Amino acid sequence: MRVLVATDHPDLGHALTLFLSARRIQVLDVVGDADELLEVAFSGRPDVVLVDWRLGEAESTRLIADLMGADDPTPVIVLSTARERARARESGAAAFATLGDHPDVLLATLREVGPGVAG
Repeated sequence: MRVLVATDHPDLGHALTLFLSARRIQVLDVVGDADELLEVAFSGRPDVVLVDWRLGEAESTRLIADLMGADDPTPVIVLSTARERARARESGAAAFATLGDHPDVLLATLREVGPGVAG
């Protein structure tokens, strides 16, 4: 599985890269803004995009609409805090994962929306 991560928090991007790579999930790139995300998503063709809701609610909502509304939509998983969960759920994303949950929750969410994931 090829995953694109969108976060403007370098530590989160690094942690996700280490965690996913150790589980044989390829991190295509970690991007920090909307324009770069769309460019990499449409050129790199990831299987799933993880969007950190903290990029900004309006920005995240627009990105999700662009990615999931394309001719060949890319599933989006929103990463949010528990406090942001309801707004993230309403964004139109394929799924969401709460930051701070056990990492297995993210893996389960990836399995739900993406192609097969190795253990």
